[in-house]
Amino acid sequence: MRCYTFEDRCIISCGMLHPEVTHLARSGFLNARKILFTPPGLHALPHKLEEHLLSRVAQARELCSDDEIIVLYGSKCHISTDEPEKRVDSILQAAGHGITRVQGVYGYDMLAGPQDRQRISHGRQDRILWFTPGWLKSWKTIYQEYFGWDDADANANFPGFYDKIIVLDALGVAEEYTTQRADEVLELFDWTGLTVEFHPIGLDRFRTLLLESLVAQSEPVA
Repeated sequence: MRCYTFEDRCIISCGMLHPEVTHLARSGFLNARKILFTPPGLHALPHKLEEHLLSRVAQARELCSDDEIIVLYGSKCHISTDEPEKRVDSILQAAGHGITRVQGVYGYDMLAGPQDRQRISHGRQDRILWFTPGWLKSWKTIYQEYFGWDDADANANFPGFYDKIIVLDALGVAEEYTTQRADEVLELFDWTGLTVEFHPIGLDRFRTLLLESLVAQSEPVA
């Protein structure tokens, strides 16, 4: 049986997944040659997302060929009304040949798939604002700085559209946030009007998707 390893790969990841990717790297699973991150939350600024993503691709090429680069971005993380046909996949395809994107619609989808989210939300996944530890750290930057929302915008965009926030907690941050950092959770609740729940998950799906991308690159083309 072939043993697959990331040691000759370069990983480019959205900064939202920095906590999970860093954890997998420290555990030895993601033993990549180089791991690069774009700033978190750039889905809110599509032109900046493309700019930073291509910049990281250029950096990765200093150590890896295109068919050794794996990108951790969701298929719908780039949506622009100015260029509706442009997606992360088309950006990568235009940049070079052989770059592989880990399969997932959004970053959180790589951690918990549709069926898992349906189970966690008791059949109401579309009414949940899905967060991760990265979102907890960056939500003010995304909503208040990138989107430029104020309290009135928050009131118009959260209550009524969402039932609550569920944090997909693969790293066991719940205790820290509910005890030492409870004020941060309360601030999020006050601004969005949504209760915040933490749901423990594993990283099995994330590992599987990463391995599938690695295998896809490693298999010979027929």
